[in-house]
Amino acid sequence: MSATPADVGGGALFCPLLHDLCCVVAMPLSSPASLALELRRRLPLGLDAPTSAEVLIDATALDTGHRDRGIGRYVHGLIQAMGALERSPEAALLRLHPDASPLPRKVDLKAQGPSDAAIDSPFPTWTLRRPRTTHLGRFLLNELRLARELRRSGAKLYHATEPWSAPVGPGFKTVITCHDLIPLQFPEHYMGKGHRYWQVYHHYMGLRDRWRALDHIIAISEATATELKQRFNVPDERITVVPNGIDHGHFKPASPVAINDLKQRFNLKSPFALYLGGYDFRKNTELLIRALAQLPSSTELTLVLAGGVDAQMRAAHDALAKKLGQAHRLRWLGFVDDRDLPALYGAADFFVYPSLAEGFGLQALEAMACGCPVIASDRSSLPEVVGDAALLANPGSAYGWGESMSALLKDTTLRERLREAGLKRAQDFSWERCARETAAVYERLLASTF
Repeated sequence: MSATPADVGGGALFCPLLHDLCCVVAMPLSSPASLALELRRRLPLGLDAPTSAEVLIDATALDTGHRDRGIGRYVHGLIQAMGALERSPEAALLRLHPDASPLPRKVDLKAQGPSDAAIDSPFPTWTLRRPRTTHLGRFLLNELRLARELRRSGAKLYHATEPWSAPVGPGFKTVITCHDLIPLQFPEHYMGKGHRYWQVYHHYMGLRDRWRALDHIIAISEATATELKQRFNVPDERITVVPNGIDHGHFKPASPVAINDLKQRFNLKSPFALYLGGYDFRKNTELLIRALAQLPSSTELTLVLAGGVDAQMRAAHDALAKKLGQAHRLRWLGFVDDRDLPALYGAADFFVYPSLAEGFGLQALEAMACGCPVIASDRSSLPEVVGDAALLANPGSAYGWGESMSALLKDTTLRERLREAGLKRAQDFSWERCARETAAVYERLLASTF
């Protein structure tokens, strides 16, 4: 759930807001009415609800840095599938006003992320007018205003699909999707200097006993549900586990032609192990370099690292690889277009996912759906996602990971067995199932007494 640096930053929370306020006050205006009009134009706060709807689904993740992360993929997949249900809810989508979105417009369609595709949905859009600010700024503004705005809108149920809008109050019900509580598991890495948002957010949620005050919580895995119960004493009946899904129309085995084309474009040579994802502490990616060092020097294997990584983190990985004599085995790809992912998974000999903690583990599921054998961490949600269709290894043991990697390299029968098991396992997860079970939560809440 880690937020992107661009959205979290440590600067002043409301600098754009204060700047506009100062500009308005300094302007020569003819009347108080003119001042109010100009303030509304410069400081647009409000919720525009042009249609009626029983349910309002927060889709603002698609307007922030989370568009290209797991939360963005969740929101995109859920909304698209929910709109296609035979009995879809009477819902609207909440989006940030374009002036409030911190994202630059993507004009280069050669670099598409997981949630850049247009949403084919019958749901109308409601617009949230906010100043352009950080995640923390939006959270605090939502705490100040959103409950009142929701009561005025007439919506009976609000689905907070990410954590920075969890209003409670009379007149409407709130269900929130809890993706994980990872900052609380590793506070020294996610609650210290440079992580002001998580400090304030989790302190506030605890101070207000917000997790227990919400009408219902959707947890994306049993591991996340267990965390909620243990940390906040949320009763079982207030939590429903609804697993994430996958777009089987996109994530499926690529053709040999597509795989060969990708290998030529990226100059990839077999055999190689693939990692795709983030590089923050809990992703535990340096373990993969230590695992490479466990392999005999005669073993041919490249570790291909894909996904956005900052210069400091890349330098740390490169330094470790050089120290352990593994620099020749490392290959950085950076951000990979979503349209290339099925062929990339298909080209890899196996996929490695050594996380210390995950809320779900979408990349492991994507790899299996594309026919790529998987080695995953035996911690948090990953065992329940991959089942018996992957090798599980201790994320604290470089030796164990080296043994698993060596076994997959040598044993073609094992790779084929995991490939077939992974394809079958991935079929258990779909956005249609996620949407159907989420809509059932809506129906139960709307049927209960306010």
